[in-house]
Amino acid sequence: MPYPVPPPEPPPLIRTLPKSDATQAEKRIALNGLVKPASSPITPPRISTHATITYPLPQSTTEETNPVSAELLGPPVTLTADSEPTTPIQYTFVSSFSFPQEDTNAIAITPPPPNPQQPTVIPIPTPEDIVEITADRQEYDQQRQTVTATGNVMVRFRQSLIDADQAQVNLSTREVIAEGNVALTRGNQVVRGDRINYNFVQNTGSVYQANGVVFTPSATTDLTVVDPLITGVTSTLPTPISDRITAAQPVEKVKADTGLNASVSAGGGSFFGVQGSVNRLRFAAERIDLFANGGWEAQKVRITNDPFSPPELELRADTARFNRISPLRDELITTRSRLVLDQSFTLPLFRERTVLDRTEKQPLPFSFGYDLKDFGGYYVQGNLPSLPLGPLTLQVAPRLLLQRAFQDNLAPFDPKALGLEAQLSGSITPTTELRGFLSLNTLENFPDLDEEALRGSFRVRQQLGAGFALNGEYSYRNRLFNGTLGYRTVHSSLGAVLTSPVIPLNAQGAKLSFQTSYQSVNANTDRPELLKPIRPNDRVTLDRYEVLGTLIYPILLWEGERLPPTATEGLRYTPQPVIPFLKLAFIARGVTTEYSQDYSQSYLSTSVGIQGQLGHFSKEFLDYTGFSVFYTQVLLDGQSPFLFDRLVDQRVLSMGLVQQIYGGLRAGIESAVNLDNGLSLNNEFTLEYSRRTYGLILRINPVRRIGSINLRISDFNWIGTPDPDFGSPPTPPAIQY
Repeated sequence: MPYPVPPPEPPPLIRTLPKSDATQAEKRIALNGLVKPASSPITPPRISTHATITYPLPQSTTEETNPVSAELLGPPVTLTADSEPTTPIQYTFVSSFSFPQEDTNAIAITPPPPNPQQPTVIPIPTPEDIVEITADRQEYDQQRQTVTATGNVMVRFRQSLIDADQAQVNLSTREVIAEGNVALTRGNQVVRGDRINYNFVQNTGSVYQANGVVFTPSATTDLTVVDPLITGVTSTLPTPISDRITAAQPVEKVKADTGLNASVSAGGGSFFGVQGSVNRLRFAAERIDLFANGGWEAQKVRITNDPFSPPELELRADTARFNRISPLRDELITTRSRLVLDQSFTLPLFRERTVLDRTEKQPLPFSFGYDLKDFGGYYVQGNLPSLPLGPLTLQVAPRLLLQRAFQDNLAPFDPKALGLEAQLSGSITPTTELRGFLSLNTLENFPDLDEEALRGSFRVRQQLGAGFALNGEYSYRNRLFNGTLGYRTVHSSLGAVLTSPVIPLNAQGAKLSFQTSYQSVNANTDRPELLKPIRPNDRVTLDRYEVLGTLIYPILLWEGERLPPTATEGLRYTPQPVIPFLKLAFIARGVTTEYSQDYSQSYLSTSVGIQGQLGHFSKEFLDYTGFSVFYTQVLLDGQSPFLFDRLVDQRVLSMGLVQQIYGGLRAGIESAVNLDNGLSLNNEFTLEYSRRTYGLILRINPVRRIGSINLRISDFNWIGTPDPDFGSPPTPPAIQY
């Protein structure tokens, strides 16, 4: 049978309106309630030249004076069954919509009557709701709420400033699109590029072909969105100045600060330590996306601490993403990251995720060490994540004693082949610092350990003001080095030390300091009158009172000129220009120590010597020589009953020499000899590779049986804008990771 014929399509509810004339257009009422006669001309854009204009921001992206709502539509539309279309394409509505006979093409909307009790509020823009634009030419489109600016453009909103050759600002969406020599400045952070899309309220956007400088101490506050209209919140960032003031200035007045220093030591004490930080970094990327929480994501990113181009030390990655984990912890995730030295040597980094903790310096996951006295030689140490304990931090590091396990044929996890080190540190008040240390050289018979298996200390430092400090300390089996007597162990000590500030005496470096202390000491003695005939050991407990003063008085004999702080002269191999000098130095130290049971030791130590350095360390060969020669004479009265502080080296000759070999490679030796018996107090050998941005030093001391490796990452401050060209990137190694 044939398919049924489909019903005819219903006619449209509203027919297509023909083009209206001027009279009909004047009768229309738009949906927003504003009457806009069609005959009235459109407002032309307002053009200004060589001016600074402030534009108040609209309250939102839509007009809020008469918002479209259901109230403006009147009662619900009701279609009656007997209502027939007058024509095949027209309906008559019995509703708030009506087509009058005299004007069948106009739509009449009856707005709700105004509420006389509701006062009209005219918003007054605050300084935080105003965008300030400076340009050679500005064109303001009132209908689209956009400003098009060209020529030396500056767009300022709150603490953000954008410089560009041309820009378009949408006041409704709060967005800026800028091109040509673009620079975004917020606080101490400066991001430059070819193009930027930026929302200056949310602090989000993208920068293309980006480069700039990040000041890490204030990066958290500079890049975090803060609403200044919230009660109790005030703007803390200074109003930035235009980047054009510094963009054209070359790099000058380069000065190195402390920087970051990481050390790995062997032979006793703390094995791994990190001090300092790098506060200013340069970067470049093909694109950087900025997030509202202060995070960012970049492609083809390059980061360096070098103010000069091409940089000596550089971190490169295909992608990098920086996330805020907490107020004090950040996360950096990279792909194919690598270190590039001198634009030629590439070292791949296999660690893609790094957690940056501003409460501490994160150690390596594991490390190797050497301590023959306590741990039997070589060991491997695991550095566990720190444990916060209120204002304090606990760091625990288990140790596997490799050499002891190999020599004694022990199982890998035999308690005798295991050790432990723990450190507790923190500030319980702004002026009170606490530090604790515990070292276990074996876990055999734990917790009933032998006293030889344990070392520890607990120290509290209280600042008293004016540079004075009071230190309270308890130590157990503390090991001290005492010249030709070697290492001596203080079994236990409890006491306090009052230290003074270093008091400068003149502009040439003369200074004075002093301290006084009391301790109850239990240590070995060789005085038979203090020992019992039958005894388990040779230890004795005595009270110890001490007063110490030190005077250092240098006399400058000659000083040369330093080279300019440039990449090819004064800063070629060192972070600071070398100043040749020659000086004479006097050092005097007076010590008086009183012990219980009528023992005392007092001495006056005087040292005189000459020290200096020649060359500027800027040429490739033999352009640096550092030297020092000192003679020390001691006037002694009395003798300590203990061995750890007994003074036996009364005539000492000390010498030191550091010589550049080639490029940044330097070698040095430092030695001290007792002239009475010919024994060595100190012999230290150093081998250093030094560059402007980084340095590596190897130290070995066979007399004290210690060694260390120190890594330096320099931190620079400068004035001006570095060259954005980082140099052509080398081809990465063909390594899959």
